[in-house]
Amino acid sequence: MGIDVRDVKKSYVSKEGFRKRRVIEALKGVTFSVARGEVHALLGPNGAGKTTLVKILATLLLPDSGSAYVEGFDVVSQANEVRKIIGVALDVSKGFYSSLTGFENLVFYALLKGFSYSDARRRAREVLELVGLWDMEAHNRPYYTYSLGMRARLSIAKALLTDPRVLLLDEPTLGLDVESSRMVRKLIVDLAKEGRTILVTGHNMYEIEQIATSISIINAGRIVASGKPQELKQRLGLLHKVSIRVSNNARQLLDEIAKKLSIASTAVEDLGDVQRITMYAKAGREEIVQAILEAVNTVGARILDLAVEEPTLEDAYLAVVGGKSA
Repeated sequence: MGIDVRDVKKSYVSKEGFRKRRVIEALKGVTFSVARGEVHALLGPNGAGKTTLVKILATLLLPDSGSAYVEGFDVVSQANEVRKIIGVALDVSKGFYSSLTGFENLVFYALLKGFSYSDARRRAREVLELVGLWDMEAHNRPYYTYSLGMRARLSIAKALLTDPRVLLLDEPTLGLDVESSRMVRKLIVDLAKEGRTILVTGHNMYEIEQIATSISIINAGRIVASGKPQELKQRLGLLHKVSIRVSNNARQLLDEIAKKLSIASTAVEDLGDVQRITMYAKAGREEIVQAILEAVNTVGARILDLAVEEPTLEDAYLAVVGGKSA
């Protein structure tokens, strides 16, 4: 097992005023696991506990109770062993010296990790090439001149210095441009193909659906849903969105379809000579199409256009967290 978290709890004490204090339960018994070589996405609204959990796995915070293991090592009693096998990228805008170049920053951190000077320079160049900064001629520029996308690349390069078996990436594409986001996504997928275990948090559901092999959704300090993206959507019973444009008999057609399928949130729009039906059907694509064709034959409608859209990961997320802001 790459990562194994069992009933982890973590609380903070927040001061409100001179005397009043409030206990905030960031994690309320979180349990999930990530197999070796998986890209596991941890999703949830702001304040749900994502970053707290990543920091516990990175040995930066101690849990109040429960246990967490990385490659079989306990993050509390074997923290030093955990640190040897993980790479961590938290806030991409922190952790570097602004006056040093990207290359100098990485050499410095490699020396802190125990590399010899020659090995530190060699490894710094390798990871800079891997994230594309060397080819961009950015390696010899001061860090303060870096764009947010370049800083994100350097942050991942730093996480890769020790060639870690496990990567913990907290919102690695936050605020990045399209090109940088695409590079980070491809890099994550390629690293997983090499057998690394990757835990990534994020808010962009489109991106997560592209890279994640498994997902856990955390809300108010608890894991409320877990599984592979497609399994998760099916288990939640999400509806397909169906849009039909017809030239006649739209309402009769909708009534006939309703006899054959479980549908919800229906609407009929008059668009001049054309009418558009929009509905959500709780059924598979083939079943939906078959029911519509049978209904068309029954009422004598003429279809001009038919679209059946698959439910997305964003649909699954909103179904679980109730539309709360990510």
